[in-house]
Amino acid sequence: MHRFSSSIHSHNKNIMSSSINFSILATFILLSLLFFLPRTIIATLEPNSPKLLKNACTGYTEGWNSSFCLEIMKSHPQIVLAKDLLHLTLSIIETGLINAIKTQIYIEENRKENIQESRRALDQCHNLYDHIIGVYKGALIHVKKQKLYDIAGAEFSMAANNAEYCENWLNIYDTIDADISSGNQIIKYLSLSGYNAVNDLMITDWITKRM
Repeated sequence: MHRFSSSIHSHNKNIMSSSINFSILATFILLSLLFFLPRTIIATLEPNSPKLLKNACTGYTEGWNSSFCLEIMKSHPQIVLAKDLLHLTLSIIETGLINAIKTQIYIEENRKENIQESRRALDQCHNLYDHIIGVYKGALIHVKKQKLYDIAGAEFSMAANNAEYCENWLNIYDTIDADISSGNQIIKYLSLSGYNAVNDLMITDWITKRM
């Protein structure tokens, strides 16, 4: 009887383990589909909260292009599907971090083979992207775990400035690289829209605590 009971217990454990593994696999597949949706499908996605995206893309700096900002935001399903200010802010941070890492890897691969003048610009940009990646990681912690929204806002601002500095270094050394410039633009717009979102989140949180 004891052996039969042990056998049933072991069988149940195997079923539970298989169920957990299936759940993990299903979650992984879902996230993979989210990140690798074809552009044609992404283009048809409607934002969960269109007003959130519009407010995040409101510009206060010279030369700001709100339409271009919305285009960038809508090209990332994780941002499009954000249901509230918190999820929007976190999605912008995670998307910005991924893009910053990709741009830095591209810079790292290209600076090894460039002539001296271009190498100087790429070295500067590489260092600046170290800082961008660092502040995005900091912003993720400050928003997700600590609710230090004011600090996250400052970090978004620093990331945007560093993307501008990278572009300035490219211009100083007459280095033309469309991929790096595109990366700088994406980081600039994601960072400033993230700054808007986290400021709105901070105000909403402040009001909620006083109700």
